[in-house]
Amino acid sequence: MLRDAMQAVGTPAFFDVYQALFRARVAFGTFLMMRFDPGQPPSLLDHWIEPGRLRPTALAEYLESTYAFDPFFQYRDRVEGGGVFRLSEVAPDRFFSSEYYLQYYRGSGLCDEVGLLAPVARGGVAHLSMSRRDAQGPFRRAELRYLRKYAPLLLELLTQHCNKISPAAQDGLVVARPPLADLIRNYAKHVLQFALTAREAQIAGLVLQGHSNGSAAKTLEIATETCKVHRRNLYRKLNISSQRDLFGLFKHLL
Repeated sequence: MLRDAMQAVGTPAFFDVYQALFRARVAFGTFLMMRFDPGQPPSLLDHWIEPGRLRPTALAEYLESTYAFDPFFQYRDRVEGGGVFRLSEVAPDRFFSSEYYLQYYRGSGLCDEVGLLAPVARGGVAHLSMSRRDAQGPFRRAELRYLRKYAPLLLELLTQHCNKISPAAQDGLVVARPPLADLIRNYAKHVLQFALTAREAQIAGLVLQGHSNGSAAKTLEIATETCKVHRRNLYRKLNISSQRDLFGLFKHLL
């Protein structure tokens, strides 16, 4: 099977053979291969979803907008040499209590995810995502040990294949979605009639992605107390009192 995967690199047969390589030792309900390129939304290279087990619009919603809330997408610039990561290892510290996770991720019937992230040509990152449904339960320790033991080989296969079939998109061919903070600030100004500062909009986006004050402050390289002040001002201007209220105002931007 490994020899088959090596021979199939760069061909249409690779996805099925690569999936079989995982399936021999790991159970999953979705198997998605995509690419993250700088300044662009994810490119879906191939996918398998267990029939009838995922909300029909979930994948289209992800590719159009909700990818901005995906911890693996947020983590793409920090992978260095690549690796195998469980969702809980890359997610912001409050992700699992965020409204996005509760309404969209859990709403799709998923309970756990493992992702491979591998640097590819021209600053891109290849991403292989495997998710588990509620009925399957979280990934087991033996499965994770297998993935990590063979990670160098699995990552090398993914890198070689994506470099051969998917050169980075050229400038101007794909319209990049504006950063979440810009979407929030523009909507607040033109629709809600509230003037948010650039920093308040950044913090709003990070809170929606599942960051606590401390985690948002670390991401923005500011003091935690400074972050708290900006968040209080943000909530005061919007006349809200919780992350749930914030999500209610901006969830249509997903």
